[in-house]
Amino acid sequence: MKERKAIIEKKKQVDEISNKMKASPAIILIDLRNTPDKLLQSTRKKLKEKYKAFVKVAKLAVIKRALEKLKVPKEVYEAIDFPTAVIGIDEEPYRINQFFMQNMLDVPAKPGQVAPYDIVVPKGETDLPPGPALSQLKQAGLKVKIEKGKIVISEDSVVAKAGEIITAEKAQALQMLGIKPFKVGIRIYRAYDGKLIYSKDVLDITPEDVKEGLSIALTDALNFSINVRYPTPQNIEMLLTKALMNAMNLAINGNIYSPQYIKELLLKALREGNAIKSLEGG
Repeated sequence: MKERKAIIEKKKQVDEISNKMKASPAIILIDLRNTPDKLLQSTRKKLKEKYKAFVKVAKLAVIKRALEKLKVPKEVYEAIDFPTAVIGIDEEPYRINQFFMQNMLDVPAKPGQVAPYDIVVPKGETDLPPGPALSQLKQAGLKVKIEKGKIVISEDSVVAKAGEIITAEKAQALQMLGIKPFKVGIRIYRAYDGKLIYSKDVLDITPEDVKEGLSIALTDALNFSINVRYPTPQNIEMLLTKALMNAMNLAINGNIYSPQYIKELLLKALREGNAIKSLEGG
């Protein structure tokens, strides 16, 4: 009886998801691993308010069955084997990924994590009273002293340099000071807009990445067109300059007389004559 009830409940959830998402131009699957519940709840609320999105956290089998029912390509969900949430939304997946990146949550450091940048504790007064905290901060490498009954950071102190592993002492010191050097955000696993499937790598491409990529592509294309001597409005001046230099080198090295290079040929002859004259002892 209980088993029958569970099956009915799952079918009900499958129908709910598929019916709610029928009218959604885009479907987004969220990787819930390492996602704080606080962040998930606040993001869900913002998605509903700003985009009228449908957000559902359900068992993996339920989500897969609902997507199968919606005839979503299997490449979108087939390989998922971790906790997942599904979003139905009328917005481009790229914009939603940018929205997630702009709404990340600051979190404390944990022992064993790698510092993402130089973590610096600025000098100044803290709210910590004298006591065990003083020695704990010192163990973390901070320059500290007591002033007016409070612990004061006497000078800017680098707790961990970029790429350095954060020790337990340093993680504890940062937490005591309320410093949260890490960020966590909602991570998209796959997105589908009815035509294309988007991976996390594609969605993470920024305008700066596109600009840099276009710049490299333009430079490569220009170099290629010059090397194969393919004239375009963009390279014609460089090709003509290169052709002129090649013609001048050919004329001078081959001793070909012409009005354009007679001066260079005479100078060359003069240099060669002087060289011979010096070899003969003047």
